[in-house]
Amino acid sequence: MNYEDAFRHYREGTATDEEKAFVLDEIAKAKALSSLLDDEGLAVKRAPIKEAEAKDVKEAKHRMIMRRVIGGLIAVVVIILALGAILGGVFGSAAAYARDNAVWERSEAIAVAEDYARAHAEQNGFVVSRIFSDLPKDVDEDFNFETDLKSSYYSYKVDVTVWTEDGWELEYEIEVNSHTGSPSLREYEADKEGYFRM
Repeated sequence: MNYEDAFRHYREGTATDEEKAFVLDEIAKAKALSSLLDDEGLAVKRAPIKEAEAKDVKEAKHRMIMRRVIGGLIAVVVIILALGAILGGVFGSAAAYARDNAVWERSEAIAVAEDYARAHAEQNGFVVSRIFSDLPKDVDEDFNFETDLKSSYYSYKVDVTVWTEDGWELEYEIEVNSHTGSPSLREYEADKEGYFRM
């Protein structure tokens, strides 16, 4: 007998005694099976979750921290490399412009520095007897970076010593712009037998 047809007839009230008995018997079987499944003895229990040991937890934390540290270090290295490439390009361009802007050579810068030192000494009332300055190989060259990269330039630092007729030794450090040839006084000392004058 077909349960679905018998159950439909049972619900409509048109079932035969045989169909009624069949449907009630099937319902009883379903209830019995359901109660068996609800029984704690047959209920499927999940396996208990094993609690991690302190050693395992410590190792997992260490691995996580190391991943974060290494990830952070890699990010910092990438940023530094990117900044280095950018700044290298900027300073490289500025240095190229500074080389192109150089009009005055070292030997010319020395002559400009000596003329400046002589004029400065004479303006301060000294009579110059002789002048000595660095040899071209001893002149320092400084790079001057400008915000407008095309205006960057090199300058020469020249040490000039002036001796006066009355025994003064005047020491100058003069910076000469390699683009314009203009001198500027960086340091000045005057000394006569232990006496210092500025």
